[in-house]
Amino acid sequence: MKKFTTLVAIDFSRSSYVVLEKALDFTKKRDGELHVIHVVESSFFSKKEDIDAVEERAYAELSKSYSEIKKENFHCVSGKIKVEVANSAKLLDADMIIMGNSGETHFLNELIMGSHTKEIIKNAQTPVLVMKDEHELEYKNILVLTDLSDESASAIKKAAKFFPKSKITLLNLFYLPTDDKLGLFGFNEDDLGKYQARIKDESQKNIDTFLSSLSLPKEMDASASAIVSSLNPKKFKEESSDISYDLLLIHSTQNVSFFAFDILEQSDVDVIVVK
Repeated sequence: MKKFTTLVAIDFSRSSYVVLEKALDFTKKRDGELHVIHVVESSFFSKKEDIDAVEERAYAELSKSYSEIKKENFHCVSGKIKVEVANSAKLLDADMIIMGNSGETHFLNELIMGSHTKEIIKNAQTPVLVMKDEHELEYKNILVLTDLSDESASAIKKAAKFFPKSKITLLNLFYLPTDDKLGLFGFNEDDLGKYQARIKDESQKNIDTFLSSLSLPKEMDASASAIVSSLNPKKFKEESSDISYDLLLIHSTQNVSFFAFDILEQSDVDVIVVK
């Protein structure tokens, strides 16, 4: 049976060590295997001997603090970060990429505005867990932003396997046309109220049916909710304020994709992106 496998990208900064430490604990609790990758920009080296020498020094440095990481589980490669991390995850058949900071002084919410995290998520077919703060990688409540698609169903089932003890809340966002817009089509106040009530009722029924179709484990605590939304990522936190969650799951296909990265940037909690 295949072991649960994680891949952690590090740059030897203080914050990347924080991510590595948390990822080690997370992987051990699942009796899994952790791999570490350090990518050196290919423009820095022209000979194979150079990267081999870097790998030796890098592993020696890593071993000072993390002797439990085997040499064969450390991968030092030259190339583009977005390509090498994604390729390594595929070759290792990793279940999850865990990422954090790439700088010495700021944690991930500074990095997320940059390019590396976004590019890795775009290139990788492997789920990417993005740490937003220093804490254990254990989650009580997972909020799943869903568009009720087959891709979303697949992402939710993966989350259920990753975090079997967590409560999962599915959330479907729907937009209600404004009074002014509907007024142009001859809706009066009574018509408007009935129309909006029908959309709300249908949206909740649809997500309830979707949840039932997932056939999640009976012991898993799962619920579903449909809420009115502006579909503005900057307002997502406010619109979902009634829901308690410490991990946000989004999938990067279908209707969610167009603002997935904006939500990732705005989020105060960890985010896992699943394709």
